[in-house]
Amino acid sequence: MTPDSAGPTLRLSIAIVDDEELVRISLRRLCRALGLAASVYASGKELIEALDARDARPDCLLLDAHMPDMTGLEVQQQLVGRGVRFPTIVYSADDAPEALDRYAGAGAVAYLRKPMTGDQLMATIERAVTASRATQQAR
Repeated sequence: MTPDSAGPTLRLSIAIVDDEELVRISLRRLCRALGLAASVYASGKELIEALDARDARPDCLLLDAHMPDMTGLEVQQQLVGRGVRFPTIVYSADDAPEALDRYAGAGAVAYLRKPMTGDQLMATIERAVTASRATQQAR
């Protein structure tokens, strides 16, 4: 899928991976309302295929932890194995501490519990992207 374009005011490009269509639609609308460009993918495989097909990378990834074909953790591992790195924010209704540890260990910069507010999401995205850019500039 291609990013939504709402004009030059969009600052960041966000990729959203969720197997539930209504969640993808809701998150895309929320991102657009926050002034972000958003691309949506129904699976990790779809995201990986899109990344392989073009040079553009999102500024941040919103990743559902629980999907049927490839879990969020498996998506993270696939991306790392391919050398693809960008800030990843995992979200789930599961708030077990070990889930947070698993995803952080795989490189996620944040773990949000559903449902999340727009303010919470935007603050997390901004922190993740700012930290990522600072790390890249330090290299």
